[in-house]
Parts: sequence; C-alpha cells; structure tokens
Amino acid sequence: MFLGGTKNKKVYKTEKEIVLIGKVSKKKTTVKLKTPVVKVRVSRGKSYDPQKIVRGPEDAERFFREYMNKNRIEGQEQFLVMYLGRGNQVLGIYPHSIGMMTATMVEAKMIVNVGLQLLAEGAITAHNHPSGNLTPSEGDRQMAEKLKTAFKQFDITLHDNLILTKTGSRSY
Repeated sequence: MFLGGTKNKKVYKTEKEIVLIGKVSKKKTTVKLKTPVVKVRVSRGKSYDPQKIVRGPEDAERFFREYMNKNRIEGQEQFLVMYLGRGNQVLGIYPHSIGMMTATMVEAKMIVNVGLQLLAEGAITAHNHPSGNLTPSEGDRQMAEKLKTAFKQFDITLHDNLILTKTGSRSY
C-alpha cells in the first residue's frame, strides 16, 4: 500500500530511449516519449449484409467458401472465424491465419478479442484440410474445445466447426 511520502514510494528503474533521426551521427538525440495510446477499429465493411443468416452448416459453408482463397484450399491450411449476431446474421468473417500444408496457428485470445469488439453472440470456425481428408484430427478437436471454453467466458456461443476441402465439408 502506498502511504504517500518518499519512504514507501516504489521507484521503477528506467532507461532513456535513444532515437536517431536522419543521418546516423555520433551525437544521439534523446526524446521523452508519451505513454502510447492503443487505437483499435473494427469495421464491418461495405459488404456487410444483415440479410445473410446462418441456419445450418450448409449456409456457413457457403459463406466461408465465398471468402476462402480457392487457390490455397489444396495447398495451405487457412483458419477463419465467422461471427454472428443475436439472430445468427453474419457480422463478418475474420481470416485468422494461413499456415503450412498440414497446420496453422490458432490464437484463442485474438479470436475472442475480435468477437468482443463486434459484440458477437455466436461464432463458427472453419479451416481447410489440403489433403482432402474430412476427418477432424485430435488437434482439431482440442482447438474446438479450447475456443468453446474461451468464448463461453464472454457469453459467446461457438455453434460449429467446419472442415472444408475442395469437394466437401464436415461439421464437427
């Protein structure tokens, strides 16, 4: 507890930041920087259509395929998240990551953050299997459970997870 005065005052060790401007010279200019302010802006974009309603996996697949890069569906894994409003209208699709042939990174913290910014009520995830195999891996199932738990903390429902291939899809 800080009681005031200098006896109990905790002092953090700091170092001045050196900023070089223009040509590099022997003389360094010291600039005291202000505390950075973080600005985040989420936009539903010009293509937002409140008439797009997800009634089942077929609708979700159709909307994901409109967005997913068709040239990469057989080459690189992609992970996408569709955020939904109260009436399951599509708020937007977040292209979370593009990975390698057999894996891609999934960061629950970032995915939930976007959902919170959109004030989403629900979400659906989709990723592709370049191999064409529609069977979810153990990693796929673990990721789905992790996201479901993370979303639940903020009253966002993870409705479904889809695996897409060039010729088919599977809900799990």
